[in-house]
Amino acid sequence: MIKWIASAIIIFSQFSFGNAPGNKTFPQEKKLLYKDATYEMEIRTVQLYPNTGKPNDILLPAVAPVGNNSLMLEFDDLVQSPENYKVKIIHCNSDWRPSRLRNLDYLYDYNEYNINNYELSVDTKIAYVHYRFKLPNIKLPGNYLLVAYRGSNESDIILSKRFMLFNNNVSISLTSSLTGLTSVNRMNQQLDFKIDYTDFPIQNPLESIQIVLRQNQRWDNAITTLKPNFIRENISELEYRFFNYENNFSAGNEFRFFDMRSLRYPGQNVQRVHLNTRPISVQLMTDLPRIYQVYTQYDDLNGDFFIANTDTGNGPVQSDYVTTYFTLKADEIGGDVYVVGKMNNWDLTNKMNYDKKTEMYHGEMILKQGYYDYQYFIKGDTLKNNYFEGNHFETENEYEIFVYYSPPASRADMLIGYKHITLNATN
Repeated sequence: MIKWIASAIIIFSQFSFGNAPGNKTFPQEKKLLYKDATYEMEIRTVQLYPNTGKPNDILLPAVAPVGNNSLMLEFDDLVQSPENYKVKIIHCNSDWRPSRLRNLDYLYDYNEYNINNYELSVDTKIAYVHYRFKLPNIKLPGNYLLVAYRGSNESDIILSKRFMLFNNNVSISLTSSLTGLTSVNRMNQQLDFKIDYTDFPIQNPLESIQIVLRQNQRWDNAITTLKPNFIRENISELEYRFFNYENNFSAGNEFRFFDMRSLRYPGQNVQRVHLNTRPISVQLMTDLPRIYQVYTQYDDLNGDFFIANTDTGNGPVQSDYVTTYFTLKADEIGGDVYVVGKMNNWDLTNKMNYDKKTEMYHGEMILKQGYYDYQYFIKGDTLKNNYFEGNHFETENEYEIFVYYSPPASRADMLIGYKHITLNATN
C-alpha cells in the first residue's frame, strides 16, 4: 500500500501542480483517434451527454435528434490556470471514418468553437479547471467526432469524443428479445427487430442500409455486420431475425460498483480512505470472481459513473481526485486482467498485477470523487473476456439500434433511425 501511495504522489507531482503549459506532460506525437480518447494525462473525467435539465441526463448516451441538439461536453484539466481550448466537429460514416462532406455541408458556422465556460476547483487537494461546452446546432444526421485542441494548433489535441445525431425517417420495432431458450443462450441476449420505411423511400436496402447494435453505450463490442433476412418491398419493411447468434451479446452480470461520494464517511464497497495522502487514496473492498455465483438483481448504472460530493457540496468543482485501489482475490489465469468501465472508455489501459504471495490482482486508477460502475476484463487466448463476472440472461442491459442510409452517389452515411431499449428493466 505504501509503495502504491508513493507512486501515485510521484505521478501527480509531475503534472498536477504547474500553472503553465510548459509544465504539462505532452506525448511526442498526437495522432487523432476516431474514438473516445484523451491525449494528455491532465485531461480527466470527460463526459458528453444530452443536457435536458433532468437529474439523470449525465447517464444518457451522447445521442440527440437533429434540430434539438442539447449535447453538453464537460471535462477537467488538472492544472491551476485555464487555457485557451477550442473545438472542431468532424462528420463520420457509420464505420467512424471521415465522410467526404465539407464543413459547410453540416455546420452553420465556421468549424472552430471556443470553450469559454470554465470554473476553478474549490478546496481540493488536487487543483483543476472544470470546462463546459454546449455543442452547436448541426444540419445533418450522422456520426460525429468532437475534437478539442489547444489554441489555434489543431494538431495539439487534448480529447476526442463521439456523438450521434439522428432523424426519425424510419420506425424501428422490436419483434423479440429471445433469452434463456437454450443452454447456450442462457448466457446471451439478442435483439430481433424490423424497420418500416414506408415514408422514406430507400433504394437497394440490402446494400445501402447499415445497422449498428450497441450494448451499454460501448463501442468495443458493437455489432456492425447485420444484413436483413427478409426484404418486403411491397410493404417497405426490413426484418432482422437471426438463429445463429449473429446478433447475440454476452448477457454479462450486473456491474460491480463503489460509492466515493463521501470521503469522510466511506460509502458502499469502500474499505478505507487515507485523507492525509496527496492525492487522497481510497482502498476498495476486495472482490471475488462471480462466475459461479447465483444471479443477484440490483440497480446498476450499466457501466457508467457520475460525479458527486456529499462532504462539502455537490458542484462539479468541489469533488477531489483520489487514487483508487482495486483488489481481486483469484487464482492467476492465463491472460491479462484489466479494470474497465465508462470511466476509462472501456479501454484496456488499467492493467492489474498479480501478487502470488497474497493470491490477488492489484490495480489502481486516479478518479474523481463520485459513484462508479466497473468490471474485470480478461484479454487472453482461452478464457472469455468476462470470465470473472459470469453471464446471466436475466441481467438488465441497455441496447441501442442505429440505422444508417447511404443513398446512391452520396458522400456520407446518414443516421435515419434510432431506438433505445432496456432489457429486463426493474421498473
